[in-house]
Amino acid sequence: MSPLRFISSLAIGLLVTLSCGSFSVGRPAKVQYYICPEMPGRTLDTKMADYLAEHLQNRTPRVVLDDSGIEVMVHVGPDVDGDFAYKHDSQGYYLAAKDERTFIWLAYQFIKMAGKQDPEIVTDDLPPLLLSGRDTVVTFPFEYRDLYMPTNQNPDMTYLLALNNLEYDWGIWGHNLSRVLGSNGDMTFGYQNMDQEMLARTAGLAHPNQFCFSSDKLLELTSQYILDNYGDGESTPFRITIGPNDNSIVCMCRRCEIAGNTSTNATPAVTAFVERLAARFPKHEFFIPGYSTTSSLPDHHLPDNVGVFLSAIDYPRAWNNDDAPESRAFFKLLEDWKGITDHVYIWDYVCNFDDYLSPYPILYVMQNRFRQYRKRGVKGIFLNGSGYFYSLQQEMYSFLLAHLLINPDMDIRRVVEEYYKDAMPHVGSFYASTVMAIEERARRSGSELPLYGGMEEALKTYLSEREFREFYSVFLRANSMEMTHRERVLYEKTRQFLSFTFLEMCRINGLKPGGFAELVGDEWVVKPEVWSAVEDLKLMTDEDDLYLLTNNEYTAMDHMDRVNESGVYVADYENEVELWLFGQQWSQDYLLRQPLRVHAGDEVFTTQYLTDGVAGISQNYHWGWQIYPQENFSIDLPVDAIAGKTGEMSIGFLNSERHRMAPPASIDIYADDRLVATLRREGLGSYFDEGERVIFKGNVGFGLPRKAEIRMRASYSRNFAIDEIFFR
Repeated sequence: MSPLRFISSLAIGLLVTLSCGSFSVGRPAKVQYYICPEMPGRTLDTKMADYLAEHLQNRTPRVVLDDSGIEVMVHVGPDVDGDFAYKHDSQGYYLAAKDERTFIWLAYQFIKMAGKQDPEIVTDDLPPLLLSGRDTVVTFPFEYRDLYMPTNQNPDMTYLLALNNLEYDWGIWGHNLSRVLGSNGDMTFGYQNMDQEMLARTAGLAHPNQFCFSSDKLLELTSQYILDNYGDGESTPFRITIGPNDNSIVCMCRRCEIAGNTSTNATPAVTAFVERLAARFPKHEFFIPGYSTTSSLPDHHLPDNVGVFLSAIDYPRAWNNDDAPESRAFFKLLEDWKGITDHVYIWDYVCNFDDYLSPYPILYVMQNRFRQYRKRGVKGIFLNGSGYFYSLQQEMYSFLLAHLLINPDMDIRRVVEEYYKDAMPHVGSFYASTVMAIEERARRSGSELPLYGGMEEALKTYLSEREFREFYSVFLRANSMEMTHRERVLYEKTRQFLSFTFLEMCRINGLKPGGFAELVGDEWVVKPEVWSAVEDLKLMTDEDDLYLLTNNEYTAMDHMDRVNESGVYVADYENEVELWLFGQQWSQDYLLRQPLRVHAGDEVFTTQYLTDGVAGISQNYHWGWQIYPQENFSIDLPVDAIAGKTGEMSIGFLNSERHRMAPPASIDIYADDRLVATLRREGLGSYFDEGERVIFKGNVGFGLPRKAEIRMRASYSRNFAIDEIFFR
């Protein structure tokens, strides 16, 4: 289905699924309303008055009557001052919005308010209330507001939250030009087989994974694709982003070089390409990504229908750090772009993309950023979240972030408490206090939130291990409490995800207090609460309950159990943890808890992380791996622990091409500078790009040396990632 046909089918009347699919209608309302158009002959007024009446009626019997009820007058049209207006007096209510999309948000805000006044109206599935109850006329601070999270994948929720959606509001999007064009416009072939004229060239070599934006053929194919799929923009204008493939290659053919390209700057040719498209389609709006090879500004003012989508990746994610050098540099860049275009959109980030499962206190940080964007005249914001993958409490964060985009000055604590009071009436106050405690800790610390971080980064920035463990202990006991069905679904999904956070804390601590095992007699035994957490990782959400977590009836279970942006399954992590715990390789380990002296480049230090019994988990370098430079790397072994011992030594490495981590070329064991063993590498598994645990093993007999060491010969990569050295 083409985007034009899809949008025409997205009729307002189809939004009834949101009003009747997730709750049971309550008893007859105490308050009754008469909902009417401001002008009965005006089509939009009548249509949206009927819409509000129907959706309010769906939530309680006999709430909408004739003119004996409280009057609610509805108006929709471009003559409304601001984006919406709300008035309330002794005669009733007046609701007005500039367009249908905005009125849908206002309608549900009114329904939420009615539910607050009359608990017989069921509204526990709706976002918190932003309307203050006071007369108001509001212009939204940003014309474009988008959130890439599961809840906003449902077009019904997009309207209810007054958001935009890249799937419906954009034509060509970002780096997907290759998928659009296929081979000479034919998508049945890979774009690697395209006409050579369209490929980027450097030093005379063509690159099949990058484009030449001076290519006339590329321009013609792109123009035809726009015309075929989105029209000329007269009836339905689209936003379109055109950018290079996401790599560092810049075309340096003669035409691109004349345009102004350098080996690191593709902005000149890309800008010229976009401007040619903008001239052909003056009703569409085109954007250049301000990112990577197009981060440099054009040297001239852009046409009226050309803007920039500026990445905020270099703007540190910390509360109230606007005077930091990195922040000032970003603001300078933003102001420079504003000098050449009136359409500056921001691409920002609201997740830890290496960990969707653990708490991530983004609300106060984003509130501060939205205020800065508003102050500096930013027109649109796209928030890059967990996409189609579920992240911890994403339903709450979707509601709150959508509200912040409308009102960056809202009281976050009040709205969080209101959300949990409605969504989780029995345990919600406990949730709200915990969420706000973590948010406040992040705000007080002023530390930068990690975009790609593990548990160690979380503990250094915003997460208190002591407070989390106290919360987790109480949280688990809440399982026996009475809960509504919605509450139970949210609770169990949260329990599954927080068990990951707990396990990673235990693994970081190893055999120290708070670690994964305890000493029983002379034996280290896995703690019962660790086994319980492993079992909680196996929790599955019933297919019928997926809607309650995302407000999206099309959500697949496959999207609900991923750990991170790379798409690693929770089950894959759980399986490896379980195998490690069952294997008990730390049992009878001669090196267990022994300090090792490490020589890494110019540094020499002592560590016990390589002898704490914690095996690394593949596919993520945060999970139990210690990262060292390969150059001049060796490890001194404690002589007292190995003297007279013979056994098998094994060392685990992460093999991750993506993160430039690889096992050594060879591992030799020396005693008194005499080679006593060479460890052999086992084969690779199936996760070569994301990461696979590679084991080197060999039998070693040390005798009675005065010194012993492990020498590793560097391979092709920059770093080693080592988890554990076992000698049994």
